[in-house]
Amino acid sequence: MSYVSTRDGRRNRRAVRRAPAVPARIDDLHGNSLGVLEVPHHMACGHASRRRYQLEDPAQLRQAYEQVLCEAAGCGEVEDLINPATLRRVWRDLHLPSRVREAWETRHPSLTAPAPTARRRIVRVTA
Repeated sequence: MSYVSTRDGRRNRRAVRRAPAVPARIDDLHGNSLGVLEVPHHMACGHASRRRYQLEDPAQLRQAYEQVLCEAAGCGEVEDLINPATLRRVWRDLHLPSRVREAWETRHPSLTAPAPTARRRIVRVTA
């Protein structure tokens, strides 16, 4: 069912069925890459401490980005909260619903580009 009934009988669209908010250009994103990211109340109901993420902590960073990409009500929120370089760096590590991942990768094929492999340098020592 794509709607959830509320107490007064109205039906609300759930974020699960809402189309993901995907900005036209990744370079339009201008979120911070360091410090604390506080997501809006509608993304994580509850006490403010449950809405704050330390971006230096890789686990909290991934959780915050997953939450924003799945729950953002519009592209403006995504642009304000997500950093483009950080998004590119952690993209492969994010656990996203397939519809969210597909929407982003369709609009931004560069996210699916293979990660550069580290080249090993072989040094031969001769005696």
